[in-house]
Amino acid sequence: MAEQIPYCIADNLLMKLGSAVFHEIGLVYGVRGELRKLEDTLSTVRAVLLDAEEQQESSHAVAVWVRRLKDVVYDADDLFDDFATEDLRRKTVVHGRFGIGQVSDFFSSSYHLAFRFKMGHRIKAIREKLDHIANDISKFNLIPRVVISDVSVRKRVRETCSIADKSHKIVGRDENKREIIGLLMQSGDSQENLSMVVVVGMGGLGKTTLAQLVYNDQGVVSYFSLHMWVCVSDDFDAGALVQNILRSATNEDVGNLNLPLEQLQKRLQEELDGKRYLLVLDDVWNEDVKKWGQFITLLPVGANGSKILATTRSTKVASIMGGDSPYIMEGLKDDESWELFESLAFRKGEEKMHPNLVAIGKEIVKMCKGVPLVIETIGRILYFKTQESQWLNIKNNKSLMLLGDENDILSSLRISYDNLPTHLKQCFAYCALFPKDYKIEKKLLVQLWMAQGYLQVSSDENMNLEDVGHQYFDDLLSRSLFHKVENEDGNNVLSCKMHDLIHDLAQSIVKSEVIIITNDVKIVPERTHHVSLFNKPNEMPKVLMGKSIRTFFMDSYHSNNYIRNRFISNFKCSRVMKVNFPLHKVPTSLIKLGHLRYLDLSHGSFENLPRGITRLKHLQTLKLLFCSNFKEWPRNMKKLINLRHLEIDGNNELTYMPSGLGELTKLQTLPIFLLGNDIWDSRHKRKRMGRLSELKFLKNLRGQLVIEGLSNARGGDDKEAHLETKQYLECLVLSYRLLKESTQESEEMVSVMESLQPHSNLKELFIHDYGGARFPNWMMNDRLDLRLPNLVMVHICFCRRSQVLPPFGQLPFLKCLCLFYLYDVKYMKDNPSSAKPFFPSLKTLVIDDLPNLEGWGRRDVAANQQSPSYPCLEHLQLRNINTELCLHLISVSSSLKSLKIRDCSGLSTLPNWIACLTSLAQLSIKDCPNLTSLPEEMRTLCDLCTLEISGCPFLSERCRKEIGEDWPNISHIPKIMIR
Repeated sequence: MAEQIPYCIADNLLMKLGSAVFHEIGLVYGVRGELRKLEDTLSTVRAVLLDAEEQQESSHAVAVWVRRLKDVVYDADDLFDDFATEDLRRKTVVHGRFGIGQVSDFFSSSYHLAFRFKMGHRIKAIREKLDHIANDISKFNLIPRVVISDVSVRKRVRETCSIADKSHKIVGRDENKREIIGLLMQSGDSQENLSMVVVVGMGGLGKTTLAQLVYNDQGVVSYFSLHMWVCVSDDFDAGALVQNILRSATNEDVGNLNLPLEQLQKRLQEELDGKRYLLVLDDVWNEDVKKWGQFITLLPVGANGSKILATTRSTKVASIMGGDSPYIMEGLKDDESWELFESLAFRKGEEKMHPNLVAIGKEIVKMCKGVPLVIETIGRILYFKTQESQWLNIKNNKSLMLLGDENDILSSLRISYDNLPTHLKQCFAYCALFPKDYKIEKKLLVQLWMAQGYLQVSSDENMNLEDVGHQYFDDLLSRSLFHKVENEDGNNVLSCKMHDLIHDLAQSIVKSEVIIITNDVKIVPERTHHVSLFNKPNEMPKVLMGKSIRTFFMDSYHSNNYIRNRFISNFKCSRVMKVNFPLHKVPTSLIKLGHLRYLDLSHGSFENLPRGITRLKHLQTLKLLFCSNFKEWPRNMKKLINLRHLEIDGNNELTYMPSGLGELTKLQTLPIFLLGNDIWDSRHKRKRMGRLSELKFLKNLRGQLVIEGLSNARGGDDKEAHLETKQYLECLVLSYRLLKESTQESEEMVSVMESLQPHSNLKELFIHDYGGARFPNWMMNDRLDLRLPNLVMVHICFCRRSQVLPPFGQLPFLKCLCLFYLYDVKYMKDNPSSAKPFFPSLKTLVIDDLPNLEGWGRRDVAANQQSPSYPCLEHLQLRNINTELCLHLISVSSSLKSLKIRDCSGLSTLPNWIACLTSLAQLSIKDCPNLTSLPEEMRTLCDLCTLEISGCPFLSERCRKEIGEDWPNISHIPKIMIR
């Protein structure tokens, strides 16, 4: 059987061997000659890896050769890590800091003489093994090949978002959709409240996509009063299914409630009883009649016409589910197949320039047998290729020629792996670590790839490892090996999933090197290196002991003390460690895992970390999320000099940040910085804690930064955060969050805020509990649109003393402005004579509890037509503001879709011009006791579908169904709630 080639690790070893750092290590430890010989031999072997990858498909002997090579490469990787760790320790001991200097009396230590002796023997042993492997190159006639591995950001005609969107291009399924919708809506037996439609087809045909088309069809949405979607996959557990159905029905995570099955069933009964519902069970594999019977008895029958729509690859599964006449899904027709392939393999209009490629392409399409997943995958491969020989290589591929049943599809998909650049192969195959249908977070995956050494540094000085990882992810996405699940604004993909067959492909490549532990796993092969757990096993397999485990990823809760106390210490080769059990104390054995790059201790119950954790010199990612008792940092956190991501949240007892954090200049992720008061330890010694000046040199911080406890800011050190230099920060939260009334002077608060001016790239700004009498000059500047031109969200609350708001109306891209509890604010600063648009991009405006607000900028611009105002406003929420301003703001935008008014006691009626709000879909009025009527013009609001009235006694009486005086004005609204 073919073995996965460790391209990335071999390349990283060669890169290290050629670096200045290892040149110095060779001199210091007297192993320069051995390292040079090792580099020469490894270079020779690396040159023939492409040929070895092909030959091992037909040669068992070459596959064994590759297996031997992997073992040596992993050993060498561990060795180089040990060298680097000791070298960092040496520099710490000799210099007392972390720079490069002269070596002093280092060699006089017997410990270091012993270390040199030991490492010399390890290098020699590895080199001898590698020499034997190199000597076999001629035996197998392995030929050197040039590897072209472009790891820089590739400039494409298409953006990632358009490629991802095109990956969802749907062809030839309109008729299937109509037929299935017909089956779902047909009445059938009037006595049958719940019936089933089962779609059966081989993998890759697009059953899930078809089910999604049906599920989101407007007619289906209207016909069924409740819609639920559950991906079943191959773990058919009745209790878990009921939980997932409830989650889909209620948008509530019932799994955290730990309810027994009987209570879950009762909750489900309450949610579904009397409703005509549609339940989609996607990707069902269960062939156990008893399990299906247990599940179906838990499912309420609902109202007449309720339906289950299931998808499966097996007619036997369909029969067990009661689908005696399943809907059989076929492949695409020839013309449909070509339409899909052409859209993926050619840029628009490009096919006319390459008639030779079109002819070859049509032959390839016929060989794909109408399977969309195969067509899509191969089309993606050829999109980057314009040479006829490249297309012929695909056409003549044996796997594609033999395409017939589902096993052949997996072989044909192997083409997509074979055509990956070498730097992407290990990254893709590593994803077998996650179970099928698992939502993989992009940031997590990049951190894991980085920990394993799979990311190759680009020659572009502006790119770092994370940038490279994001590009790798986007490349795999563009080749349809991933499909996106979640996007943020700007179409940046946050997470992905893998199609089941693509997951099977990854698993077939890594074989037993990557294993997901389940109760069925009793034996773990010797060469298993990556292990994950996603369901709680009955017993942790002790056969993992002594294995060379490089990844231990536990995503399920486990309370086994055996793991806590003895298991971890055996993973001395681990690069990745994620544990999930009730850690009241972090095992000190963790500090012996010197190769660790990624450590996730989230959900632990510990109060502190072991002091020795700072020995983990290679640690890149440390996650401490939801550690509710965590309250004390270890000393000398600054020793974690390779730390790039320190992920913490507010779910802990921390009151400060450690001193020296500012020396971790590689740090990119630091979600929270806690500014604390001075504290003393048990020996009455003052404990040093980090001030805001720790942020000064952290220029690589990215994403979000929350600074809490600004009321504790004191003196010059707390005015040197230099946020204006942090160009990668996207979200900044400045929080004073007081537990008691602050003693800090207002002017001192203003002075501190002045020093916290962010970089102009900032997108989101939150200010909480600020007690200054005015906002800082960088916010009040008349050219705020030039100071912070990229802001899209501003959120300000509990700033009790400030009276004037900054000129937010200038901001060109501001989409959301939320103002809460600003009791003293009287007006918003503005330049009335400006010809620039007023709130040109604003979509959401929330003004909550600003009772003294009188002025709101250019209030008469609509009449004067000086410049457009609020052209994009869709959501307006007003609470406890004066009546005149309330009426004005309601009138500013005809694009308004949602309007919520609350606690406006001076409001007596809505104006007649409410008819101008032609797009209004939701109207909510609460706690307006003097509101007595609704105008007749309400009848013209044809798009209004939801009206909610609460705490308005006069209005509620006038809007009583059928008999209220205002009922004719609102009777056309589909959903009316009056309390």
